[in-house]
Order: sequence, then structure tokens, then C-alpha cells
Amino acid sequence: MALSNTVKSGLTMSRIISIISLMPNTGKTTIALNLGLALHRMKKNVIVLDADFSKINMIEHIDFNQPVNLEEVFQGRAHLFDTIFRHSSGLRIIPSMTKHDYDKLQFHLPELFSGYEYVIIDTPKDHESLKKIMNNIDEALIVHSPEYGSRYLMNAIKLLKKHKILNLGIVLNKSHEESVNSMLSIPVITKIPHHKSIVKSFNVKQPLLHIYPYSDISRKFYDLAKRLV
Repeated sequence: MALSNTVKSGLTMSRIISIISLMPNTGKTTIALNLGLALHRMKKNVIVLDADFSKINMIEHIDFNQPVNLEEVFQGRAHLFDTIFRHSSGLRIIPSMTKHDYDKLQFHLPELFSGYEYVIIDTPKDHESLKKIMNNIDEALIVHSPEYGSRYLMNAIKLLKKHKILNLGIVLNKSHEESVNSMLSIPVITKIPHHKSIVKSFNVKQPLLHIYPYSDISRKFYDLAKRLV
């Protein structure tokens, strides 16, 4: 069973929201970063954790230089908070620099959860790695691209149900909401169309909301953050 929907430590109440997809290239990391930044700009105390150790994707989306990484924490040579990178936007991120041990990560997560209102976790896409951190998450957004069909989406929905994780809805990339709503009872919480501004933000290694804060697509992330709050 997952941790309670709000983790309490002192005066801090944490919501642990995972961004999940069982297929590659659905935009999971883009969603995690920009949702985190939207919450940050709403004055929420938020951190984004890159837990997709299989691909180490975050370093492709953000230009950073962080001397301390998670491996040093797991070896007892650094504290978890030493790994936090603060982006120029103010958003705090824990990136992955190498392939880590999920069992070791679980040991350190409670101390991270206790310090923030929102913890956004960019999760691994493969079943086995994902299941190892299921006990540490409460809620999930499923990122889906219809090019993969409904089977992978249904598998993700079943996985959340099996682990008693609240499904907040589907974030649909590159398609129309009706194409999924017509097949499933789980609502599409937002639809993010493919756009050249997303490609540019990736190429310059900056979150979309940081370089295009007033664009129509950025507003979709703000709307998503407001719905979650």
C-alpha cells in the first residue's frame, strides 16, 4: 500500500504525485518538469525527482552542473539534500546522473517527502523498476500518446489499481481528448498538443514554462496544476 495521501512532518504536508507511462517517448519528463514549475510559480513548495534511472532522461531536458549525485548519497558520502539542483526559475530538481539502485532510493525518500508540499516523481517506464517504488507514491498522472494504442494505457491503469494508487487522470499528448475518452472511464485531465515550442525548449534544455511562460501550451500546464491543487 502506498503512503498516505498526505505525508505529515511537523507543519509540512506532502503530496507525492508520480508521472507514469509504460512506453517511451510519451513526454513524461516534459510533463514532470513543467508541472513542477507551474506549481512553483503558484507559490507551492515543490521538488521534481528524476527516478527514471533506466534512461537518465532529466539531463537531456535541463542544462545543469551538479557535483553531488544520488550514488554518493547511497554510499553514505553525502546527504540527499546535497543533490538538489536549483534551476534559474527557482524550481528544485533532483536529477539522476547514473543508473541507481531503487531499493536504496526507497530508504532515503521519506526525508525528501517531509520537506516539500509537492513531490513530483518522473518514474521509470518498465514494470519491474516501477513496481519497486510503488510503495512510495500516493497519486499518479498517466501520460499517454495514442500512437501506442489503448493496451499500454489499460496496463498502466490496472497497475495503479493493483497498488492502490489514486489515478488522477490521463495527460494526453499529440491527439484529441475524444480518442481516449470514448474508450475509457478514466478522464483525460488535460491535452498537450505537439508544438514547435516544446521541441525548442528541449533543444535549449529549458522547461517550456521558463522560455514561453505566456504561451497557450504553458497555460495548459498552469490549468493542470490548478486542478491538482
